[in-house]
Amino acid sequence: MKQEIIFGLALGGGGARGSVHIGVLMELERFSLWPDIVTGTSIGGLVGALVASGLDSEQITRVFRQMRFGQMYAMPWQKPALMDTHKLEKLLQDTIGRPTFDDLEIPLAVIATDLVNRVEVVIETGDVVSAVLATTAFPVIFAPVNRNGQTLIDGGVLNNTPFNVAQERGAKHVLAIDLANSAPYGTEVPYPPRNNFLTRFLTRAQRDPMYQAVSTLADIMTAQNVKQHLKVAKPDVFLQPDVGNIGLFDFHRLDDGIALGREAAQSANKEMRELAERVREAHGN
Repeated sequence: MKQEIIFGLALGGGGARGSVHIGVLMELERFSLWPDIVTGTSIGGLVGALVASGLDSEQITRVFRQMRFGQMYAMPWQKPALMDTHKLEKLLQDTIGRPTFDDLEIPLAVIATDLVNRVEVVIETGDVVSAVLATTAFPVIFAPVNRNGQTLIDGGVLNNTPFNVAQERGAKHVLAIDLANSAPYGTEVPYPPRNNFLTRFLTRAQRDPMYQAVSTLADIMTAQNVKQHLKVAKPDVFLQPDVGNIGLFDFHRLDDGIALGREAAQSANKEMRELAERVREAHGN
């Protein structure tokens, strides 16, 4: 008999800002609150897959420490993107194996976008690793993923914080974490310590005014699709941390993101406590 879905956790997309999710997870652990279903887009889908596989916040932090772009990603060969993801695929396999969605400890749904038909795709069956690669396939940076006859890219194009997907799957209470609240265009961004060529290239690129304009545009677009979903239904708790000037590729700022996530959850302590009580009551605890 399947466990009743009471508490849903919806994790938004935002590249390296996904470390914010870890900080919130730490606070959920403080409340002894763990989801009955996880939904995620892009980096939120990746974190969601780790959570659904049974990893705690400390274990997920260790995975993120291996996700420096200079260490994780290789320049592609004859692919329509700036980078290949075979190292990310290997990291996922080394961490969680090659499970199907049915193998996971917690139900998971990740969001992608069908590039051909221009529609949202909710992935919740089949191979988990290929689903994560699809939901994180940020256009131009990573190549689209061909999966089950569909050409898939990052789900943030249409649904960046998929709390509605958790609700549609029966979650009675939902906590959503949105990562689109970034610093205004033109904000100065600090440089990290120099590393290899790829890290230096991405560091400089995302601080270029043209890139910042594109990044800000992406934040505007994702914020709009979140607003549209909020008009239909709202999660019990909606956290929108100020991610400041953490860039999409700033994985070296892991600790900053974790601190922001913890701060956001602690700022909503009353709502978090009430949510925990409602979930425990619904579970009969």
